[in-house]
Amino acid sequence: MNLIYKSLNKLFLIACLVSVGFSENNSTLLDSMSMVLHEDGGKLIEATIEQIQVDNEWTDYVTVEIVDSNKFIFIATEQIIKVDSDTIYTFTPNTNQLVIDRYFRNEFNMLSLLSGNFNQIKLGDIQKRLRDTIINFTIPQIESRGKIWINSKTYYPIRMILEDDLDNHTTITIDSIKPLDFQNQYRDYNSDGWEIIDLRE
Repeated sequence: MNLIYKSLNKLFLIACLVSVGFSENNSTLLDSMSMVLHEDGGKLIEATIEQIQVDNEWTDYVTVEIVDSNKFIFIATEQIIKVDSDTIYTFTPNTNQLVIDRYFRNEFNMLSLLSGNFNQIKLGDIQKRLRDTIINFTIPQIESRGKIWINSKTYYPIRMILEDDLDNHTTITIDSIKPLDFQNQYRDYNSDGWEIIDLRE
């Protein structure tokens, strides 16, 4: 699993943003936003990720297709990462390689938040404003903290920041969120034509 999850560091905020939500009655903030983004039919998220790590700066434009809580895909410039129930696929177009591994839902990892595992997130102060709500949170297991801005009417995420004590700083800006149509790319990524490395054995 380490080989796969090293490639997910730059995409970690996408997993966070689809799992943080708003408070309504007795629902938690996390559960509520997750419900909005996992509506029947799925969601297509387009976002810009900017990362500063030590002296390196990196920007990428990412597409995320959420089919449901068991099926989702990250499409970035250098890699495509697809989850289908208990299997994770990492496609690397530059080398034409596909790495297949087991995906353990009960074990916390970079993708846990997409499937509804919120145990590692601790909510902090919540600031409600006219047009948005700002939520402070920490993730003790990776010693990180952050903020997320959500739209007060649609409850969709607007922007998110994650940082740690090592001066690593990542910002994600949501460019658009819309329903996922039948022409989604999730089903286009299969094993045909790829050099396969299967780590499940």
